[in-house]
Amino acid sequence: MPGTWTTDLTHFLDEDGNLAFIPGPAFRLAEYFTAIVALASHPDPDIPSSFRVRCRRRPGRRPCQGMIDCDLDFETEAIGWWCPVCGDNGYIYNWQGSLWDLRGMEERQ
Repeated sequence: MPGTWTTDLTHFLDEDGNLAFIPGPAFRLAEYFTAIVALASHPDPDIPSSFRVRCRRRPGRRPCQGMIDCDLDFETEAIGWWCPVCGDNGYIYNWQGSLWDLRGMEERQ
């Protein structure tokens, strides 16, 4: 069973709130976490397939076929996420108000 990721989204952002310039593997990890934030905060209960996030793990050096599931923890305001196939999981903190926070998207359009 993999470990649990504990992520502070602000560690991947620059002072303007964009993804910071960081080396390739870290940048891809940041893109993964921001995609999970967009998925978790999407206001439509029937989330479009374009927002689905494929698991990034490679158990046995083969790509996991799982799709990430997530929930908002209203008590801690963290996003809890997990892969139902391989068990990869984690929490994302300090995502509120980021460019990937889609809550209230209807009012902004």
